[in-house]
Amino acid sequence: MQNSAPLPHVDLTDAQWGLLAELVTTPQRDPGSGTADAEAAVARGIDAGQVQRDEPLLNWLKLIERRDGRLAATALGAAVHYRRLCESSERRLSEVARLAEAHATTAPHLALAVRRLAQGSVTFDEALSGAVQRPA
Repeated sequence: MQNSAPLPHVDLTDAQWGLLAELVTTPQRDPGSGTADAEAAVARGIDAGQVQRDEPLLNWLKLIERRDGRLAATALGAAVHYRRLCESSERRLSEVARLAEAHATTAPHLALAVRRLAQGSVTFDEALSGAVQRPA
């Protein structure tokens, strides 16, 4: 088994994160290589000029690469992308739990159900049906 280094934390712009997300989904033809490719990029909401500006840095960071005339995310790029999604989901889940906690006095059963659902100790259906029992 190969030892792997921890994932680096990278600071990217929203456009760079967007490009990386697009390339994780599927490799794309370089929008700078022709009018048809540029139009296809625009149809996907990608600014061809921005890709040309961002590609050198993302390539240098080893997050994307050129393969057969296409831009593609590397394994590292995909890992960094999915870690960011995971961290974003964790933040959102934490915010939901904090909201439930803030309303614990006004809606204690709901707060408890949300907290247990966030912790994974009950299923969504159990929380929704009120099967969550108060702690003894």
